[in-house]
Parts: sequence; structure tokens; C-alpha cells
Amino acid sequence: MIKEQVRAAIDDSWRSFRQALEPLTSADMEVPGVCGDWSVKEVLIHVSAWETRSTASLLAGKPGPALEDPDGFDEVERERHKDMDVAEASTQLDATHRALRDAIDASAPELFSSGSSLRKELDDGTSLHYDEHADGIRIWYALYRRARASGGG
Repeated sequence: MIKEQVRAAIDDSWRSFRQALEPLTSADMEVPGVCGDWSVKEVLIHVSAWETRSTASLLAGKPGPALEDPDGFDEVERERHKDMDVAEASTQLDATHRALRDAIDASAPELFSSGSSLRKELDDGTSLHYDEHADGIRIWYALYRRARASGGG
């Protein structure tokens, strides 16, 4: 039962994240400033990297190794994918999300126990993460649209 609830929460947050992207054009997604100096494209790459970590942890049945420098991890991923265009970043994100969902399906229900280290990692790398960035994208896009409408963007 808990596994299904976790999956439903992930699916709900994922839908909200994807809905935040719907009004954006590819050109919009290249504009920096969404999350610090990141563009939406870089947020997609970032979310994909953290989903990949969550997937690996689920498949291993235990949390991944602790990152001493999460910001460093983010920068390595950003640099590694800097030449990726928006379509490639979106395709990669869709593929990592499918892999995550497959890993959830294949994982034992006891891995989803509330309060476990693996569950915390999963929540932080998926539903809470999607919500954080969906909110940031919505706020950024509203300000970006307003600036463009007033001739400032």
C-alpha cells in the first residue's frame, strides 16, 4: 500500500512539473535565471541527474553514497550536458523518468517505508524536487512574461 502511495505522489508531482513546462517555448527554456543562473533546460538536466541517482538507489535496494558536495554534483552534470539542446534534455528527462517508474515497479514494497534513508532520498530526488522546480519555473515564467510584455525582455 505504501509503495502505491509513494508512486501516486511521484506521479502527481511529475504531472505538476510537466504542466509548468507546457507554456514555454524552446527559446524560453534557454533563458537563464530560473534557478540562480540556470535555464529551464538546465533544470531539466538537473532533475534528470537526481532521478538517475534515485533509480540507482532503488535498484540497489539502499540509499546511494552520500554526496559531500551536492552543488558540485550539480555543476558536474551541468557541464557534462552543456551542449545538449532543449529537445535532447527533454528526451533524456523522459527516459530517466520512465526508468525511475520501472525501478519503482520492480522494487520491493518494504523499500518505501516512511522514515527510511532510502525513502528520504527518493522523496528528495523526486516528488519534493519536482514540486520545488515546478514552483520556481512558474514564478520565473510569470516574471519573464511580464518583463517581455513591458519591453524589458
